[in-house]
Amino acid sequence: MKPFRLDKVLDYRKHLRLDARNALASALADEQTLIEQRSRIERQKNRQMTELAAFTRSDVVNVEAAARRRYYTGQLDIQLLVLAEQLTQAKQIVEQQRLVLVKADQEVKALERLREKHFEEETAHEQRRSEIELSEQWQSSNWNW
Repeated sequence: MKPFRLDKVLDYRKHLRLDARNALASALADEQTLIEQRSRIERQKNRQMTELAAFTRSDVVNVEAAARRRYYTGQLDIQLLVLAEQLTQAKQIVEQQRLVLVKADQEVKALERLREKHFEEETAHEQRRSEIELSEQWQSSNWNW
């Protein structure tokens, strides 16, 4: 049986698909890290806002402590804005990597289908050759001179 002539190309495409899969996993991990950071900062902001609300409810207002909380809350808002932009970019990267993976997977599957077709044709060819040989053997053994 003849070997599939595109085996090396198939191996290369499988390697590219694995690289694309790893790149997507990395992009998803980066996105998840940003989501966790955003969640952590939102919790900090909520805690600061709760403390700030507690200062305003008390009889004696500590203006300096309230100003620090308000300033820190503003800093957290800025961090959230930066994270929102980074998260938008991370989502774009994830989508790009997903498209690359889909394309790489399609290329591998196309070559695998070609390979299967090649082996089916080779198997059919071998079977026909076998049948012909058996037929010739039968005819030669049953041929009466």
